[in-house]
Amino acid sequence: MSKELPQPKQSEEVDLGQLFKLIGNAFDRFFKFIASIFIGIYNIFLLLLIHIYRRLVWYAAAIILGVVIGFILDKNSDKLYGANMFIETNFNSARQVYENVKQFHQLANIDKDTLGLAQKLSISTDEAVHLKGFYIEADVDENNIAEMYSGFYERLDSVSRLEMTYERYKNSLTAYNFPIHRIGVASTDKNIYKKIEQAFIKGISGNTYLNELAKVNNDILVRKDSVLKNQIQKTDTLVKEYLQIRINESKKEPIPGSGTNLYMGDAESSGGSLMVDESKLLERRLWLEERRRVLDSAIVRQKNVVNVLANFPQSGYDIREWYDKKKFLLPLILFVATLLVFTFIGLGKYLNKQSKK
Repeated sequence: MSKELPQPKQSEEVDLGQLFKLIGNAFDRFFKFIASIFIGIYNIFLLLLIHIYRRLVWYAAAIILGVVIGFILDKNSDKLYGANMFIETNFNSARQVYENVKQFHQLANIDKDTLGLAQKLSISTDEAVHLKGFYIEADVDENNIAEMYSGFYERLDSVSRLEMTYERYKNSLTAYNFPIHRIGVASTDKNIYKKIEQAFIKGISGNTYLNELAKVNNDILVRKDSVLKNQIQKTDTLVKEYLQIRINESKKEPIPGSGTNLYMGDAESSGGSLMVDESKLLERRLWLEERRRVLDSAIVRQKNVVNVLANFPQSGYDIREWYDKKKFLLPLILFVATLLVFTFIGLGKYLNKQSKK
């Protein structure tokens, strides 16, 4: 029995050795496969360099010719300029603004209706020809999204709060949910932006209902401001009268145990008196002034359907990418074309040799 016990251990050692050998062979084949890929890429790259070196004159000529032709084309073609305007929408007017901007883009970029565009923007048709596109997108700020989510989350019930996560809320937002938007205009005339600014602002906010809503809201705010102003004046009058009473009382000969008593409301009828502290009146005045400042700020912000936060600059700026410039694009095209020509020539020679065998 004792002599037969080591035999299973020897068998296990043999099995483990074979297993490790198989694993080692697998890793060896895997690394050789990876190495073959890099070697193949290196060989292709080397062959390409040898090919270009042997025909360097042709490739150099193609690149130089592309640069020269591209430079001439860029110099004689119109540059594409762009400029941005940032707006703030009121009274849920974002949908109307987006629709109006899409209409402007349709006229300029798709229909190329320079007459209709000129009429809407109060410019000549010759100036409208330069307009190439109108674009709009929401100015998204992660901090604003977090604040919007916080306010939205507070209004939910306990069950809805479990389901509405921040990511789900963020994914549900559309461009219409944001108050600030960026409007971009593309043109081949960099000095056209100030000419179209006022008519464009009026054009994107044109809606009878929204204009009436803005007017009524402004009237309400103005009336509230008038009421607050009247309350402040009355408070000032009351403070002055109270101080005058203080002054008059101070001139009288003091009587022990007496003070300045003013009857407020029905205090006199109930037989009691109430000592009035003028500091309370001053605090109320400051509170009224603060409310009026908030109201005045709201009158300015909500006066129009669309508030312009940033106007168009005096002139546009070049918005072309490198691939829009012919002096960069043509050399690349001619280089690739030359490479394809020599590739087809080489392939033709190879096929001729194979057909003769």
